Amino acid sequence: MPADPSDVLPLDGMVIALTGAGRGLGLETVRTLLARGAKVAANHRTPTPELTELAERSAGRLVTCQGDIGEEGAAEELVAAAAGLGGLDALVHNAGVARDQPLVRMPAADWDAVHRVNLRGAFLATKHALRPMMRARSGRLVYVSSVVARTGNAGQAAYASSKAGLHGLSLTVAQEYARYGIGSVVVSPGLLDVGMTGQMTAQAFEQKTKRSLTGVVQARRVAAAVAFLVHPDAADINGTVVDIDGGIAY
Repeated sequence: MPADPSDVLPLDGMVIALTGAGRGLGLETVRTLLARGAKVAANHRTPTPELTELAERSAGRLVTCQGDIGEEGAAEELVAAAAGLGGLDALVHNAGVARDQPLVRMPAADWDAVHRVNLRGAFLATKHALRPMMRARSGRLVYVSSVVARTGNAGQAAYASSKAGLHGLSLTVAQEYARYGIGSVVVSPGLLDVGMTGQMTAQAFEQKTKRSLTGVVQARRVAAAVAFLVHPDAADINGTVVDIDGGIAY
């Protein structure tokens, strides 16, 4: 059964900025953070009824920011929205896109589009989030990667390489800003029950599911892991990658 929010570490008083909040794992993470008492500044590129309804029900605790996180202005707006809620304790970079096809047929524009959101967006959000965190001498950065960043996946050269780039970014941020009390960690989910999974063929979905020792990964559990990782009790989980893939059969 899902955990009762009262039975887990509370996030009362914390302000968390999150990218890619409109649907899928991002939306589930927003719900989880709110349920645990946090205030959330949520970036999204395209409005969704679910996020709009959630914002209406969470007035004063959830601020939504529409914008392309690959643009610097969107990152600045997100951090400003967090400041309006009282500060910035953590950033979760979840925004991600895919343009899957064999590398030899991939237009350079598709490659650039994927890296622009997945990796450039992470850089921009991090750059602007770090400034208030440095002043506060405290902060957490959580980057949502993917199992394919380590395993690779046919047809996903752009996506896998952009997600692998988050690992290098996070490790470097952890090294550079530890002296300011800022930590950085990557979460690497396996095949999720939401989001891009719906774009897979039935055959591909079955094949990938069989490789996970526990089957499809539930987004609510990944969201719960993210909620733990932004909590001060997770401060020593730093400069590393947390795999949430159920274990992979080789």
